[in-house]
Amino acid sequence: MDMEFAQLCPTTLLGGCILISEAVGVRSKVYSLGAPKSYSMVSENTEQYLKVIFNLTEDGGTAKTTDIASLLGVAPASVTEMLHKLSDKGLVRQVPYKGVMLLPRGRKIACRMARKHRLLERFLADFVGVTGRSRHEQACKMEHALTDEAEQNLCKIMHHPEECPHGRRIPKCGKHITCDRCTSSDVPLTDIPEGGKVVVSHLTSADKDELCRMLAMGFVPGSEVVVEKKVPMGGPIIVSLKGTKVAIARESGDILHVTKAA
Repeated sequence: MDMEFAQLCPTTLLGGCILISEAVGVRSKVYSLGAPKSYSMVSENTEQYLKVIFNLTEDGGTAKTTDIASLLGVAPASVTEMLHKLSDKGLVRQVPYKGVMLLPRGRKIACRMARKHRLLERFLADFVGVTGRSRHEQACKMEHALTDEAEQNLCKIMHHPEECPHGRRIPKCGKHITCDRCTSSDVPLTDIPEGGKVVVSHLTSADKDELCRMLAMGFVPGSEVVVEKKVPMGGPIIVSLKGTKVAIARESGDILHVTKAA
């Protein structure tokens, strides 16, 4: 299998899976960033409205109907109608002559969506090279399908970024632990003895091409790996991945962070 990727193009993201297509040829593969556990009962339209209100009120104040309409590209009358529905659901509070503000439940949903969107923009910018308006539009489409588990794995892959490409803060996840503790139970694959059964937690490397190569080989978060043999004198590590034996360089083993399989 040719592991050379001239370009990675995530066409869609469904149920925590990113579809990555090769620039040359017509083959494509699906790599899971986390199995979906459940889907939100909140509609995509509701999520989009709440995220826009969050963006407008992140530094305090209220969001005006005209500003929401401008960002969403809809008529002010449509926004007014939707805000009444969100208010009835207890997601926002309308302040007469000032605008609208998020209530605790609405803020929780909005914060989660803003986090997913900004992580995806960071991924598209740093790993795929997507720029301009297209990056924002693709992130908008992908964020609604990204599961919470996939979002956490994506964050690990990118070393817990703090800002999106626009310089806006990426909200913290809801795990109530620090980023350092999030990965404290992980060890490099090179530390696992022969016969060890592990699960890939995340990949860590400053070399983006190497990260993409390892992902393309199938070493994605959630993958089960068995260390079959560690060739002496700094030789390669032979592992079983999805029923296939794969040899990887010792330094590549340092990129893969794993946890013990259940």
